[in-house]
Amino acid sequence: PHAGAHGVGAMERMFQQAGRCVGQGSMGMAHPHGCQRGAFFVSPQALVSCGNLNNTDAPTYHPYPANTSYRPGHTLYPSSSGCNGGEAQDAWRFFYHEGLTVMDSTQHGGCTPYTSGLCSGNDPANNGCHVCNFDQCSDTGLRPQRITVDSFGWIMEEDLPERGHWKHDESFEKKGSDQPRPESQRAAMDRQVRKMQVEMMTNGPIHTCIDVYTNFPTFWNAVPQGIYNSTEGSPMEGGHCIELLGWGTDSATGMPYWTWKNSWGPNFANGGYGRIIRGVDLLGIESDVWAGCPTGSHCELTEGVVRNETWVPKHAWFPVAPNRGNSTSAAAPSRSWPGGKEIEMRRQDFTHHTVAPIVVAAVREALNDPDMDREAALAAATHVWTRSVRGTRVRVEVEGVREHVTVTRHMEGHLTVG
Repeated sequence: PHAGAHGVGAMERMFQQAGRCVGQGSMGMAHPHGCQRGAFFVSPQALVSCGNLNNTDAPTYHPYPANTSYRPGHTLYPSSSGCNGGEAQDAWRFFYHEGLTVMDSTQHGGCTPYTSGLCSGNDPANNGCHVCNFDQCSDTGLRPQRITVDSFGWIMEEDLPERGHWKHDESFEKKGSDQPRPESQRAAMDRQVRKMQVEMMTNGPIHTCIDVYTNFPTFWNAVPQGIYNSTEGSPMEGGHCIELLGWGTDSATGMPYWTWKNSWGPNFANGGYGRIIRGVDLLGIESDVWAGCPTGSHCELTEGVVRNETWVPKHAWFPVAPNRGNSTSAAAPSRSWPGGKEIEMRRQDFTHHTVAPIVVAAVREALNDPDMDREAALAAATHVWTRSVRGTRVRVEVEGVREHVTVTRHMEGHLTVG
């Protein structure tokens, strides 16, 4: 829910419309003299409010052909729940079937201002605290112009084994993305990286989703110019999606890296940008990779992308396979998870030094005891859930206390309760 102008949209190739005119200039010329210029970005508000499991409407654009297994009345976005998290393929499917409108650079103006950032902790209707109704621009009263994609899909080398996936009960079946892939998979990893680079060179930045470990948000404050390559074994706190912009090799260390842009604002890392080790699939950064081409562009997806437009979600009960064409990529990404959703931590995880201070703060707040001993506070925590939201958000169940307490460690390092 926190993407947008103060960090990153989903894709540079479709999200920014810098310099667009506001209102009519003189004589309707291509670059109207005297028009008021404005910077506009695609607003994620409709995606959060409408691209979720509540939506059972038939597609507005690119309807499914009659001979497919799609049946009206089934949601096309089964793994997405507004500010409670979602799945990358649901987001791309929403771009394809419904599209998005624009906001201005403040996020508070334009056709569709982004308001879900104000959603207070809970999102009970799974819609970003905003009903799904965007038929009218809030600034002009006119019907909005929708920005859509004509094609989208994933990039996944077919010889790479799965790294893990979420089961139907949303528990994670396998872990290990805090470690590099084994050397035996080096050749396949090199092919995967090459496919990603070819798509980036041809069409621009790509979208990838990662597992987030508890040392990840704080690393960038300590070493904003660094290259994240940690294998220290901190607990996993959730998932997050980012935008890969380019790659290089560090001149001082010789370490290959990806350059990426986050959606946590300019205070994150180096003005909102960071670097992460390339070619070993750390955090699963090379295992859940997506690309798409906006409507009306000259963009054509490269051979390494498996086209996903025909896919009917399994949770809609009528699945059909995607159109692989001549692609050498796998029939599915090698990992999948609902990004942004909570995961429950084991006790050995929430007592880890990267998480324990947040849990202790929550227990002290719940029991109204600011001086409570650290070990006693940890013992009083009965269940702990975490998610990655502009830092680390922790929800704690405390023994004898009816209401759960939520504490966020922000990317700048400070804690807030509630």
